[in-house]
Amino acid sequence: MEFKHLLIRPLRVEDAPALSKWLNAQPPAYARFFRPFGYDEPAIADALARQGRDVFMCLFFGHAQIVGFFMLRGWNEGYEVPAFGILIDEQYRGYGLEMAALDTAKVICRLRNVPRLLIKMHPDNISAKGVARKTGFVQTGVDEASGNLIYHYEIKPRAGASTE
Repeated sequence: MEFKHLLIRPLRVEDAPALSKWLNAQPPAYARFFRPFGYDEPAIADALARQGRDVFMCLFFGHAQIVGFFMLRGWNEGYEVPAFGILIDEQYRGYGLEMAALDTAKVICRLRNVPRLLIKMHPDNISAKGVARKTGFVQTGVDEASGNLIYHYEIKPRAGASTE
């Protein structure tokens, strides 16, 4: 019996082909609301090469099977509050990978002393709205340019940390 494990790690430029293949393998109807950049290798390689302070990470199961992707973006553009984006492989929904990715994003934010997270989502993305509410995100507005709903999550300081 083979031991399979979960690995969450930052992406590198050389991961662009695998991420492109994985993103393009997701059913279009399932991934229709997740378009952070083009799904072709050059667009992904460019995003990974320019990630700077932004964070692009994948969840892998087994040796190299991508089961999820998430990112924290906006720091490169000077925003204090990063935007969290996530896509979990349709076949791996319901295993808690969304929470593993979100918890990892919260840890990164705490380590960087970032007080909150932002997510924007299409108003028709009913599944994501339900997850957002269940995980403590609160709708704070609507993006006038896109019509996307804006949600924020207040990150609690680590236990024992000063709040001053």
